[in-house]
Amino acid sequence: MSLSPQTIGIIVGGLVPAVAYSIFAIGTKFASQAGLGAGPLLVLVGAACALAGAGFWAVLPAEITWRSATWGLGAGLAWAIGTGLVSFALVKWNVPISKLNPIYNTNTLITVLLGLVVFSEWRQANPLPLVGGAVLILLGSLLVSAS
Repeated sequence: MSLSPQTIGIIVGGLVPAVAYSIFAIGTKFASQAGLGAGPLLVLVGAACALAGAGFWAVLPAEITWRSATWGLGAGLAWAIGTGLVSFALVKWNVPISKLNPIYNTNTLITVLLGLVVFSEWRQANPLPLVGGAVLILLGSLLVSAS
C-alpha cells in the first residue's frame, strides 16, 4: 500500500504536529507547576525554536527575504503572545490545561475561514465539510470548557 503525497503531507503536517502540540501543552503545564513564568518560558521555548529552526534550515535550505522575514516575525510574535498568555493563565489562575487547550484551539475555525478566503483554498477543497468540521470543533471546545 502506498500513500499519496497528499496523505503523507497530512500525516507530516497535521497528525505529527498535533502530537507535538499536545506534548507542548502538557509541558507548559508542568513548567508552570514548577514555577516557570510566561517570560522565562518564552525565552526557553524561543531557544528550542532556534535550535529546531537551524535543524530544519540545514535539511531544507531556504532563502530569507525582507517580505518573508516580516511575515515570519509577525507570525512568531502572534504565537508568542498567545503562548505567553496561556502560560500566564496557568501560573496566575491555575486554569486546567484541559480546559484552556480546547478553547485556544478554536483558532482552527478562524484558520479554516481565513485560508478559504485569503488564500482562495476553497478552490482546492470542499468548503462545506471544512467549515462544518471546524464548527463541530468549536462546539466541542465550548462543551469541554464548560465542564
